[in-house]
Amino acid sequence: MNPLRTLPPFTRLDRYIAREMLTPLGIGVCAILLMLIGNLLFNYAPWFFNYGVPLVAVLQMVLYYTPYLLVLSLPVGAAVGTALTVNRLTRDSEITVLRMAGVSLRRIFAPMMLIGVLLSGVNFALNEYLVPPSMQQFNRLRNKIFLLAPVPNLTSNAVIKAQNYMVGIGVAQQQGEKVLLEDVLMFERREQGGWLVVKAPRGEYHNGVWTLYEPSVHYYQPDGKVADVQNAARLVINLQVALQDFFAAPTPEEQTMAQLGEQIRRNREMGLDTRQLEVSYHLKAAVPAACLVLALCAPVLSFLLARAGGFVGVLLSIVLVFVFWNTLLLFQILGNYGFLPPMLAAWSPNLLFGVGGLGLLRRLE
Repeated sequence: MNPLRTLPPFTRLDRYIAREMLTPLGIGVCAILLMLIGNLLFNYAPWFFNYGVPLVAVLQMVLYYTPYLLVLSLPVGAAVGTALTVNRLTRDSEITVLRMAGVSLRRIFAPMMLIGVLLSGVNFALNEYLVPPSMQQFNRLRNKIFLLAPVPNLTSNAVIKAQNYMVGIGVAQQQGEKVLLEDVLMFERREQGGWLVVKAPRGEYHNGVWTLYEPSVHYYQPDGKVADVQNAARLVINLQVALQDFFAAPTPEEQTMAQLGEQIRRNREMGLDTRQLEVSYHLKAAVPAACLVLALCAPVLSFLLARAGGFVGVLLSIVLVFVFWNTLLLFQILGNYGFLPPMLAAWSPNLLFGVGGLGLLRRLE
């Protein structure tokens, strides 16, 4: 029996293929990362010059934004690395020799898929633990630099959680240190299990004091029955919140999956639409998993087209990533507008490309 037919779990062959992949993987990640950083600087260049932003602040913005860009770059690096590796091995007939010795394509591609799994894990860790705090710092620095213009803060559909209150605000507009409010809905959880619900068409917030005009106050028992209803000309509530809580609701990129899940739960309690947040929640796991999916698809396609030339590997990886990301954006839009369930919208590109890659691999075998 040929010894290559029963290769142990991790052999010299696996190490050889992994080493062959590391260089194009690193080049692919670095190239895309630099391109995305250049795009960031290009978009903000007019602001940098108009505001006279110091070079140190610009470098800080790039540093804070880099982890988020790295999450987007790793799947591209996986595609480039696997495609170029298979392209080179095929053109030099090394894969042909291995197959003649009885080694299957699945076994040859196994170390690449293992690297794809590792990249997915690293990408998920970055997206869960490093990206949220770095994006918070990026947005704080950006707002500190650019939001000095005399443009009033204005937001709609804001949700604030403070102490045992949940507050929904239709429109909030800042005027100096005061915030003018419209369509205010406040929920307070009582110790006995009941609820206090306050609804007011308008109000204002200043230095920790909420003043609501023409409020309607409903008291609910734990079983959901209305215990009392009161109307008043004005209601004053002491509840300290930061001004930025009205106008700077955390974006999905600034939150971990647990934090985003908690925001979705709160918004559901307020009766707000959570479809976009739910899609973002599932994308936090689906995007890192794209490293494995592309590490599966790229080798198979590169093997089919390797004889066309060395440049095909680069072109193939670019086209593959372009098609994948546009498919991801399409399904994200379908999920955001309710045409697909959020989970299905986030994971459909991975499923489609993964099943397609497995089907091609099986056919090649």
